[in-house]
Amino acid sequence: MEISVLTYNIHKAIGNDRSYQPDRIIQILKDSSADILCLQEVDFQVPRSHQDDLARLLAEAMGMEYELGLNVQLKKGAYGNATLTRFPILHTENLNITWGIKKPRGCLMSRLETPAGEIAILNFHLGLAGFERSRQVKMILESSFLEMVRDLPTVLLGDTNDRTGRLNAALKEAGFVDSYTGNRMNSFPSYTPSPLIRIDKVFTNHFLEVTDHKVLRNPGTRVASDHLPVLVNLRIKRHKTKHV
Repeated sequence: MEISVLTYNIHKAIGNDRSYQPDRIIQILKDSSADILCLQEVDFQVPRSHQDDLARLLAEAMGMEYELGLNVQLKKGAYGNATLTRFPILHTENLNITWGIKKPRGCLMSRLETPAGEIAILNFHLGLAGFERSRQVKMILESSFLEMVRDLPTVLLGDTNDRTGRLNAALKEAGFVDSYTGNRMNSFPSYTPSPLIRIDKVFTNHFLEVTDHKVLRNPGTRVASDHLPVLVNLRIKRHKTKHV
C-alpha cells in the first residue's frame, strides 16, 4: 500500500503579504492530495488569526480527523503542531521537547490505522540553536511513545530548523533515514526565486519505502507561508501490527 505525507509550516496561515488567509492553505492542502498532513505554527484562538481554531477549520475543510498539540502560550490563545489525516487516529500524545529557557517546542505523536495496518507519525518543530535541536531529537528518540511503536512503520517529520543536516546522523543511527533524494529541493524561504535552505524534512524507518519526494512550489505556495510544503509518497512494507 502507498500513502502520502506532507509537512508544512503554515506560519499561522499568514502569508508573505502579511494577510491571514486560511483558504489559501486549504487549497494547497487539497491540491497535495496527501493522506496525512503534519502542520506547524497552527494558531488556536489568537487575535492575529481572528480567534479561529485553525486546526479544526482546516480539518473540517479537508474532511479529516485531527489532533492539535499546543506548545506556545500567548497572552490570548496559543499555537503548536497539528496532524490531519484521512485515517482513524488511535492514540495521540504531545511530547514537550522544550530545552531550558528556550522557546517552548513540541512533538505531536500519533498512531493511525491504515488499511495496511498501524502507522506512527511524529510531527515536530525543533528549536533555532544547534545544541537545542540535538537535545530535542534525543528526547524524541528516547520517548516512551517511540518505544511503544518500534515495530510499526514510523515517520518523523516537521520543521527541523537544521540548515546543515547535522541531525541526520543521530536519526540514521536510530534507524530513521532522510527521504531527501539529492535533487536540491529546498523549502525555505518560499518567497525567494530559489529557496536556499532545506529545513522541512521527513524521516522514515525500514518498514517504509520512499517512492517520491517533492517540494510543492507554485504561485500559491510562494505566498501562503514563508515555508514551502514537502510531500513524500511512501510504500508500507509488511509489518506487525502493534496492539496497545
